[in-house]
Amino acid sequence: MKALAVLLMLALPAQAAEKLAVPTGQLILPYEALWEDHPESGEVWLVLRFLAPEIAKAKGKISYDDATPDIDFLCENVGLPLVESTGGGVDQIIVTLLDAPLARGERDKKVTRYMNAYRVDQGVCEWEGL
Repeated sequence: MKALAVLLMLALPAQAAEKLAVPTGQLILPYEALWEDHPESGEVWLVLRFLAPEIAKAKGKISYDDATPDIDFLCENVGLPLVESTGGGVDQIIVTLLDAPLARGERDKKVTRYMNAYRVDQGVCEWEGL
């Protein structure tokens, strides 16, 4: 299942130029999609990561509050269709915006990161925060 998600995400950039118009109008580039099994809770998470250069601290153009509608949009318009196209079975979608590439789980004080978690309930992203 993980490989399928990555392949689907890699196919997205070709479509993103036409269809990925987020509410702020900022540049959003698909970076990574990961399926994560969490045995302790029995849940499956879809982790969507996007590059968003305008959230960089140095540029300061897009704050977390400004980016929140974009994050919601990405859950609803990228995450949910991806879940549906792969047969469902996802409990939570995590959407992350990064101003620079960074491996999942790594920390770098120079990289700005905005993220939200959403419970997937009857085809809807319900915000859970982080």
